[in-house]
Amino acid sequence: MIPPRLPRRLHHLAAPSATQLAQLAEAFEGLWIGEHAPTPLTAVAPRELSRWLGQEVENLVFDARRALDANALAMALGLVRGGGTLVLLTPALSQWRHAGRFTARLARWLDRPRPPMPPPVPAVEGPYTADQARAARLFERTALGHSRRPLLITADRGRGKSALLGLAAARLPGGRRTILVTAPRRQATAVLFRQARSALQLPETDDDQLESHGKSIRFVAPDELLRHNPAAHLLLVDEAAGLPLPMIEALIGRYNRVVLATTVHGYEGSGRGFVTRLADRLNQLRPGWRHTQLEEPVRWAPGDPLEEFGRQVLLLDAEPAPCDVPAVDEVQIRTLPRDQLVASESLLRALCGLLVSAHYRTEPRDFQILLDEPGLEVVAALAGENPLAVALVAREGQLPADRREAILVRGRRPRGHLLPQVLATRCGLPQVLELDCRRIVRIAVHPDHQGRGLGKRLLAAVIDRAARQGAALIGASFGATAPLVRFWQQAGLLSLRLGHRREASSGAHALVMARALIPSLAAPLEATAVNFQQAFILQLAEQFQWLEPELVLTIRSQAPSSGHPDPSLLRAFAQGRLPFLDAMPTLHTLALSARNPKDVDDQLLVMKLLQHRDWNECARALGLPGRRAVENRLRRIAARHHA
Repeated sequence: MIPPRLPRRLHHLAAPSATQLAQLAEAFEGLWIGEHAPTPLTAVAPRELSRWLGQEVENLVFDARRALDANALAMALGLVRGGGTLVLLTPALSQWRHAGRFTARLARWLDRPRPPMPPPVPAVEGPYTADQARAARLFERTALGHSRRPLLITADRGRGKSALLGLAAARLPGGRRTILVTAPRRQATAVLFRQARSALQLPETDDDQLESHGKSIRFVAPDELLRHNPAAHLLLVDEAAGLPLPMIEALIGRYNRVVLATTVHGYEGSGRGFVTRLADRLNQLRPGWRHTQLEEPVRWAPGDPLEEFGRQVLLLDAEPAPCDVPAVDEVQIRTLPRDQLVASESLLRALCGLLVSAHYRTEPRDFQILLDEPGLEVVAALAGENPLAVALVAREGQLPADRREAILVRGRRPRGHLLPQVLATRCGLPQVLELDCRRIVRIAVHPDHQGRGLGKRLLAAVIDRAARQGAALIGASFGATAPLVRFWQQAGLLSLRLGHRREASSGAHALVMARALIPSLAAPLEATAVNFQQAFILQLAEQFQWLEPELVLTIRSQAPSSGHPDPSLLRAFAQGRLPFLDAMPTLHTLALSARNPKDVDDQLLVMKLLQHRDWNECARALGLPGRRAVENRLRRIAARHHA
């Protein structure tokens, strides 16, 4: 039975006095987000708030008098249970109106009269709401019906998706079942295990493994799943948007029955971009996949004031605005002053919706940066007042001598200026620190208008504008995928450095690419690109051994020619007269000339000769039975090239 759902209250205190704070502390117990909480409130620093995720509190005070962290505020909203209260402490709103665009916009919202509290919703008979029951039926079909038809459950916060996973897993009919659970953090599955434990009538514990009547439900970290591949009848992935998409793809490939659940709008960063990308991949990998959306709140009443506050102020539900297909000559590219964005709520929400749809993970703090980060420009392609594409461009570089010395000599890393710092400290271009640089922080195209060349046109306009303004360099740093690398290559940018670790947000390595805009920088940048390509070949057998071959070949498409393999040795290998180990040097030379990212033979040359993957892994990647089949494939490749 789902208990009554109560709305939550929002109270605002501007520049509270000591007396007001003392009265607040006496009125209720709860969390104080900030420093120096009065007794008996428990103080939690905003940066430590993530350890409270998965828990609920009756009352919460959010102290934003010194600084406002948009991510922490979004996180705090979800901690307050139905019927609870959040108290927001701010400086005088007149002060906030002059502190920044983000706080000025929030001050304007707090000044407005708020609607009355919605009525509570009575208890619901049974374990599920109507849309949870619909999702539970799909869950059972995924677990017991045809295999290889994953189920994706999406919901905003408070819709009970984790509780649904736990209940549905516990109530799954049949005999012995091994159900594995994974998530970005073990803590994220606390609600799932609590509901499963209750449904199975097991004692309350913190264990992440349940055993009851032949049914086993246990947590396994995602990297452990991929490393050890434990057997399971069903795999549950909670908060799937918190995992890199390549990891999700690998899990779907290894397990025949998978249920994924993710928050679409929330403190974690919107999962909308993730869901769009995942849907594209599922269409290719598992055409029979299913999707259901949970709409009805479970943890609080519909129309909840705190939920509305998060949606309005933190843009948690920002979506691209619908727009008809315009004629090409109707699309104009222009810079949008950020004061104009604050003045036009519809334009701001439409732009933020574009960023959410295009990027893997967009957090509330990103919108704060959009409005207030110094030196940031917003360039958009618009049909009338409807944004079809947007680019965020940061001015970097032109650092004074003392800051350049701090970076180069003392190893300091000042906030911002990512592009010149990487080029100076990792690529041997210290002169870039004093030059005028532009970094394209984000570029996004409306989902309904992709494939029409809007992104290329916008990027060309941004590059032309930077050159006319006298910038020496333009570049970007992004999670590298083959299509993205090709996009930047087509605009004349060169690959200069690939990050050694995969980013937590995207699961991809960050690639730095740049293009010189002044003649004196062209030769140094091209030399740096050549050095990178030489280093990249050596790194492929080490840090980048598991990089996707298509991405390797895309990056390598800018590499200079590296000689020709010996045709007589290729012929001897092709005819079986030369063993693989003796043919390796000339096959390595052949692999260096491989350039077609889509060619499976070129991908095999990369995997075996450049990345030095073992025979079994190469066989698995190509769907071949084993070493002999892979070696025969290499001999056929050699035969094709020895003439």
